[in-house]
Amino acid sequence: MSLGKEQIARRQLGTALALFLDDLDPVSVHCLACGGGEVAETLTQRSGREPFSTHALNVVPDLTQSKLRKIRTRYWNAFKHALDHGGLDRQDAETIAEFDDTKNDHVLFVGWYDIMLASGKMPIEAQAFQVWYLAKYPEKLAPAHDIKPYQIQFPNISFASRAQQKAMLRTAISERRTDLTIMGDRRTEQQPLILGVI
Repeated sequence: MSLGKEQIARRQLGTALALFLDDLDPVSVHCLACGGGEVAETLTQRSGREPFSTHALNVVPDLTQSKLRKIRTRYWNAFKHALDHGGLDRQDAETIAEFDDTKNDHVLFVGWYDIMLASGKMPIEAQAFQVWYLAKYPEKLAPAHDIKPYQIQFPNISFASRAQQKAMLRTAISERRTDLTIMGDRRTEQQPLILGVI
């Protein structure tokens, strides 16, 4: 089996989402999701489609590529680098103190959004996560976009605790696994989130 960039992105995003669903190691979730998402963005561009970053730059006033990159790598850089460009210890304590698992919602959403565009498919867990994300963050949708389909799938999610929100997501995944129409759709990838050895 050859290990191409699409599989590398998929492996990182799949493992990140599996850890996220099981409430395990949010730092690893973040690093894997950011790494996979960065590769997925390039794959989306090469496929001739518009990655999430291009969409964001088109709809958010005053957002530049540089600002977007800083937002995207804020916690990731703090986690993966010990030294700054001058070889001195990074001053990341304040940034790291701000981090929590909710920051993973956004990087997972963007990474899976892009890999779906690049590959044309997602596992059922990622499909349910995308709906969960939009139900949880309806303000991310354009005003003209109907949020009701997402809210129907995850009613009152904004009033639930974080633990309850993630339990709702796990329940939705279990329910969708029994839906033969969704599971049989060509856009539903059939592999497990965490892939085996190469």
